[in-house]
Amino acid sequence: MKTLIFDGSPRKNGDTAALLSAFLEGLKGEYTLIRAYDKRDISPCVDCRYCWDHPACAIRDDMQKIYGLIEESDCIVIASPLYYSELTGPMLSLLSRLQVYYCARKFQGVSLIRKPKKGAILLCGGGDGGPEQAVKTAKMLLRSMGAKEIADPVMSLHTNEIPAAQDPDALCAARKLGENWI
Repeated sequence: MKTLIFDGSPRKNGDTAALLSAFLEGLKGEYTLIRAYDKRDISPCVDCRYCWDHPACAIRDDMQKIYGLIEESDCIVIASPLYYSELTGPMLSLLSRLQVYYCARKFQGVSLIRKPKKGAILLCGGGDGGPEQAVKTAKMLLRSMGAKEIADPVMSLHTNEIPAAQDPDALCAARKLGENWI
C-alpha cells in the first residue's frame, strides 16, 4: 500500500504536523510526504493550454516526479492549515498543476489516472472562518487525482486556543483514519 501525502503547512512541527503524526502512527505500508512550502521549484499552472491538446503538462520541472507518485499511489492525503478558510497558497499553487488531469478528461476524453485511489483530508484552523470551502477544494483535488472513495475529514479547528497536539478528539480521529481507512 502506497500513500502520497501533500502537506500544506509552513511549520514542520505545527498543528498540521501533529495530525499527520497521529495519522502516520497507524498507517500501514509506505508513504511519501510532499511539503508544498519546500516545492518552490515547481511552477504553478500558467494556463498555457498545452494540456488542452496533449495528455501532459508543458512545464518541465519536478512536478513530473509528482505525477508519477500520484499514479503509483493507492491513497492520497491532503493535510493543511486553513488560511482564510481555504488550503494554503503554496498547496493551491502546487496542486494547480493537476489541471492536466481535468483537461485530459474534458478535452481529450481520456483519463491519465489508471487506478482508483482512496483519499483523506486533515485540516487545522484557529481563525474566524470555517472549513467548508477548504473541504470542498480538497475533495475536488482528490477526485482529480483519482480518489473514488474519500473519508470524512479529520479536523482540529480551535488551534488558537488548543493546539492540535493537545486535541484528543482530532488526534484519535487521525490515528483511527491511519489504522482503518487507508
